[in-house]
Amino acid sequence: MPLLVCVSAVTACSSLRGKANDLAEKGRFVEAAELYVKVVEDSPNDPELRSSLDDLRWRGLSQLLTQARQARVEGRDEDAELNLEQFLTYRKKWSSKLDGGMESSLLEEMGGTHRHLRQLINEQAKRGNALTAEAHLNRKRALLAYAEMAPIRRDVEEAVQQGGAATCDRLKQEPANGTAHWAELVARYCRHYRQDAPRAPLFPEALGVPTFQVSLEGISNDVVQYLLSRLAGAFESSPWYGEGSPRRPPLTVQGTLSEERTSQPVSLTAPWTEQVPYTAHEDRTATAEVPYTVEESYVDKGEMKKRLVTQKKTVEYKTTVEVTKYRDVPRSFEYRALRRGVEYHFAVVAQAVLQEQHAPLAVKAEKSLSASGYEHNITFDPGNVRPEKFSQPSKDGWLDGELRGYEQIFFQTLLARWQDSFCKAPALTREEAARCARGGAELPAPARQALLDTLGEDAGYVHQLFVWN
Repeated sequence: MPLLVCVSAVTACSSLRGKANDLAEKGRFVEAAELYVKVVEDSPNDPELRSSLDDLRWRGLSQLLTQARQARVEGRDEDAELNLEQFLTYRKKWSSKLDGGMESSLLEEMGGTHRHLRQLINEQAKRGNALTAEAHLNRKRALLAYAEMAPIRRDVEEAVQQGGAATCDRLKQEPANGTAHWAELVARYCRHYRQDAPRAPLFPEALGVPTFQVSLEGISNDVVQYLLSRLAGAFESSPWYGEGSPRRPPLTVQGTLSEERTSQPVSLTAPWTEQVPYTAHEDRTATAEVPYTVEESYVDKGEMKKRLVTQKKTVEYKTTVEVTKYRDVPRSFEYRALRRGVEYHFAVVAQAVLQEQHAPLAVKAEKSLSASGYEHNITFDPGNVRPEKFSQPSKDGWLDGELRGYEQIFFQTLLARWQDSFCKAPALTREEAARCARGGAELPAPARQALLDTLGEDAGYVHQLFVWN
């Protein structure tokens, strides 16, 4: 395999390109190609770089497809489909065109995938386990979302739908007299696969929207009504609610909202640095022109004579001078300010008796928010002091978030109470298991066992028919 080309004398074998080279030499072509995109972006008009990128992408796609084919031959279908999904992902991302050989390999791998999914999904659906087949189908949704996989997707989706319809017809033949929970499970199963089903009768535990008994201090009437509407909506979305039920349990809601503000004068200190001048003495080297006298000979009318002449020489000497310097001196700037603060405190508890034989439901929450800051109008640039104003957080905004959070706690507690009330027995009848499934949580072993004879492997998935949100 040729190494990537380093063309610029300045950026030759740069860090990024070097990493791409290393990855390519190790056979990690997809990673190398992803790194090399940046190299090409930096030199978009270089044909050699573009050619190297195209080569890496081709090798990466070929490698993924080869790995998929190898895994399929070895019976590792899930690994094969993971590699195929990666192949399709990068092919789409890179807008790559395939040659005849790779196109042929892709068709073979798609054929292998189709055979595996028919075994995994279609056969389960034909055996009456449409929910189980659908769970496998959902695991493969990302792979089947690609345009190339559309025929396979339609085939397995049709198989699941047909299997669900057939199971619905079979379940409707089961006797349902006096079994409201089982009738509801069957109705939901059928509606899930777009089949008609008789409306289930009201189940014995069904409750209407609670009647509220409210004592909330510090909260406006509008906010109280907002909270009650949220709690009523949460109750209607829970497994306890049955439309038309005359039983409306009293729900006591008690709580308080308080706000405490503080304001206290304080002294603050801002450190800053002052440059203070001082006089220092420095030794320096100076030069001076010093005259001196020498005797020289000269000829005057053929007679040698002597005379004194003055000359100069440069002399270095040491001297001390005074200079002004500056030193940093730490200072403190003191100023007065107000420290303002606020604390919000919210506490609430909702209590109700849902079933006389069970302990009362109690949903509690207690939250606080504290915030503080300084206020002053002082400006002192050396200490980076600027006027400040305390920005008090919005009480209404905070309370709204807390009420929404409490609504979720209330709803989750209703779900948990259903599980605790109806899913804990060591052995269950089919009707009791269907009642447990109504809670929307994964069924415990006794509940699955009770539904196994009628629903087969779908017994592990029927709770998903009850989606509470």
